[in-house]
Amino acid sequence: MKPLARHTLTVLLTAALLGAGVSSSGAAPVDAPVADLGTSAKPVAAVADAAGAVFLLNEGDATISKLSAAGALTRVFARLTPACRPQGLAIDPKGALFVACGGTDSVTRVSPSGAVIDYWAYDGRGSLPRGITADSAGNVFVSNWGTSTITKIAADGSVVPVFARLDPADRPLGLTTDAAGSVYVADTQTNRVTKISAIGAVREVFAQLPTGPGAPTGPVAVAVDPWGTLYTANGSSSSGGGTGGGDSGVGSVSSFAPDGSLREASVPLPPGAHRPTGFAMDPYGDLFVGDELSHALTAIDASDGSVVSVAGFGGTAILRAVALSGTGVYAADYVSGVVRRVELAPTLTAPPSDATLRRGVPVALDVAATGFGTRLVIAAGVLPPGLTLDPARGRLGGTPTTAGTYPIDIVAANHWGATAPRHVVLMVVR
Repeated sequence: MKPLARHTLTVLLTAALLGAGVSSSGAAPVDAPVADLGTSAKPVAAVADAAGAVFLLNEGDATISKLSAAGALTRVFARLTPACRPQGLAIDPKGALFVACGGTDSVTRVSPSGAVIDYWAYDGRGSLPRGITADSAGNVFVSNWGTSTITKIAADGSVVPVFARLDPADRPLGLTTDAAGSVYVADTQTNRVTKISAIGAVREVFAQLPTGPGAPTGPVAVAVDPWGTLYTANGSSSSGGGTGGGDSGVGSVSSFAPDGSLREASVPLPPGAHRPTGFAMDPYGDLFVGDELSHALTAIDASDGSVVSVAGFGGTAILRAVALSGTGVYAADYVSGVVRRVELAPTLTAPPSDATLRRGVPVALDVAATGFGTRLVIAAGVLPPGLTLDPARGRLGGTPTTAGTYPIDIVAANHWGATAPRHVVLMVVR
């Protein structure tokens, strides 16, 4: 992954508030419950449309719920046949939803108005479709766990039941696409990623997880950032050698270079046990990771690799349904049905006030901001000589050395937006 220009402001100083050990300012994204689907829902997947609505696929009662951009919940936006046993959800650029139905070996289509069409595509007897994704051109791809094949539903509605045939041992699950139309598939049983070109050419072993005791195993989801860095969500790790050395039940996230070579077998995650269930990736390459063991949503910042837990549910929460919409990321708890939204845009929650400082006397002024990957910047003016903006704590500190009046404008910014400048006057007296 590559460093990112977070905001096109001319800055003199920057302070990374999230994932950089901020303690006094307490900077973090703000999350809050926005909907309750009930304990019978069992949400397993989520997507968002161009208008900002979030759709949640509920395994428990075979329904799709809709949460509008304004926060209005339609608990049953679409009702699927009980035999469907919904496994995955995708949305095309026109707003049509596609559901992988493991119980009927088929794909159900749901129109933007909620009309349900069963058997929009039939993947073949025993195919057990599990994963589903759509590319920017409107093509839909389905991973069939039972037959180790990939089905393609073209944007014009035509169906290719076997667009690609994988190694029968693969048992594919999660899949995603890149800007070139290539498809990446997480092979759960062979611990690798298969890459399929836009015309269906298969590269069976594009990326391979390492082997040996403690090595990650059982990739269940895959994501690729705008520069080709690949990530896998691994459901377990080996307690012995090879691919059959036992299952620890504790998972990880692995990363690979654009050529498929291993970059990190286990990306550092927040303290505690993890079992990643799926990914949501924003246009800037930031990765949001659903989890069954940490009871929280984990965010990995693409600009510096820093990691933070957000949307903490606590208790026995299992997060499988994660989606980005507008300036927020949504996560739904499989157990309780509660949906939380994390605000990614920045807010200055505790900017410094005008202050009179004494030359030669140490000072510490806390500056607090929320948001993901938020940076504090001095957008105008200069600090008094001897003061700095601490990049690790979000604190204006030091010992002023020169008397005078120092007006400054402070802005909190990230790639989701910027706050209005907060004008502050610091006066240093003898």
